[in-house]
Amino acid sequence: MNFIHLLSTEAVQHIIIHCLNMSVWAAGPSLQRSSTAVSFKAWTGERIGAEDLLQPLIPRDDCWIKDGRWHQTDFIFQSQDPNLLPIVDVHNLPTAEPGAHYHLEVGPVCFL
Repeated sequence: MNFIHLLSTEAVQHIIIHCLNMSVWAAGPSLQRSSTAVSFKAWTGERIGAEDLLQPLIPRDDCWIKDGRWHQTDFIFQSQDPNLLPIVDVHNLPTAEPGAHYHLEVGPVCFL
């Protein structure tokens, strides 16, 4: 990883959280980050959230909808500091209540 980091000037990674009847980022249609939103741990050990060093882009967040169907929240991490990626951990995932589920889809890192 150190060699890839040294040769790169930028990195991008996508993470999708698929959810059923549970929110992972926004608490409602305003799409404002909730106090219980997930956060992420960078390769360097730094925490990544809404007001942190590397803020994820969120082009889609439907997880706040609790209608008995699967929805998803898409996170895109793009950084001029390739040492931050890949994401190595997800913090504050909600506790699944009856009828609520989630699963993660972690994409590869593209080093440029």
